[in-house]
Amino acid sequence: MYNCVIIDDDQLSIDILKTLISQHPAMSTLATYTNPARAINEMLVGEEIDFLFLDIQMEISGIDVARKLRDKVRYLIFVTAYERYAIDAFKVHGDKFLLKPITPEKFSLAIDQILMKERR
Repeated sequence: MYNCVIIDDDQLSIDILKTLISQHPAMSTLATYTNPARAINEMLVGEEIDFLFLDIQMEISGIDVARKLRDKVRYLIFVTAYERYAIDAFKVHGDKFLLKPITPEKFSLAIDQILMKERR
């Protein structure tokens, strides 16, 4: 079972991602945060997580959050409405970049691609 954390300042986006995660048989949501500073503080002292779903445009940039948490995260998936951040997302070793709105198809494809690489 893969544990997942979501950091997004929009509760509706969190709810959508939680639903999508719950529909994947190998995934479960461990925690969600609307406050990126709180997420950083709690995740730095916690266990490593498998998937971090991270918004970019928040009070603290998701890019900055990724820099602080990358070593605690196995797979980093940026979820944002802003295509212009794609290059920055990959500079901090993001595994996937999903544009909102997230559909079940986009979500499943991203997860399947990541897990296929893992199996190699």
